[in-house]
Amino acid sequence: KHPFVGCFLFDLFYLIKYYKFMKRSEIIQQIKEFVDPEFAKSEMHLKILNTKQVVLGVRTPKMKELARNLSKNGWKAPFLTLKDEFWEETVLAGLLLSKNKDINESFLMLKDYCGRIDNWATCDQVCGAHKIFKKDIDNKYFKQFLDLSLSKDEFVARVGLIMLMLYYLKDECIDEILGLLSKISNHKYYVDMAVAWLISYAIVKYPQKTISLLKTKTLTKFVQNKAICKCRDSFRVPKETKEELIAYRIK
Repeated sequence: KHPFVGCFLFDLFYLIKYYKFMKRSEIIQQIKEFVDPEFAKSEMHLKILNTKQVVLGVRTPKMKELARNLSKNGWKAPFLTLKDEFWEETVLAGLLLSKNKDINESFLMLKDYCGRIDNWATCDQVCGAHKIFKKDIDNKYFKQFLDLSLSKDEFVARVGLIMLMLYYLKDECIDEILGLLSKISNHKYYVDMAVAWLISYAIVKYPQKTISLLKTKTLTKFVQNKAICKCRDSFRVPKETKEELIAYRIK
């Protein structure tokens, strides 16, 4: 059973059209043509990726190129046939999904797609590709991503946090975002790392509001100290701010 079937009402026309011209096996073959042998056998890469899926070893630029090529005649048809046997296959499905020009459908399908993610790299690549949410000037989906951030599922929560970080760090949203971070009870590793990363982004645009949060020391010791570390590593944070943050570490 395809992981998407039953979760969303897909367009049958596209599915029929796709299977007439290309099968999943043909897409997998195209993916394999982009395999970098050295990258594929890198133990460090596999360790960092930390996925249960089979990793073929295709670098991100090639995955994006393949997504562009496959979506030339429509993104939905190839998306619908892809499963989750290979890490690259799931990433490709997410990149194809980002080609959707309907923001409402895009949100619903991205929310459903979250259940297919088992690693940080898939999450971050796919979230970064969903630039359609830059057009959400009325913040229609802001609350929805806040809700996803509170999920007990590690990568559903990470998707919510990364989407907030990339597309909703703006005046009308920042207070709710910073207020949310102390309420998160899911402290799985990749959720905590996403919170720390988000803070390192927020402090660039909203230094005083973000520092005020860190002053309260209401975050867990790991998240607080990791966030400060990321802020201090950032080239976008002024030196004086980096020095000030040292005082807010939790011992």
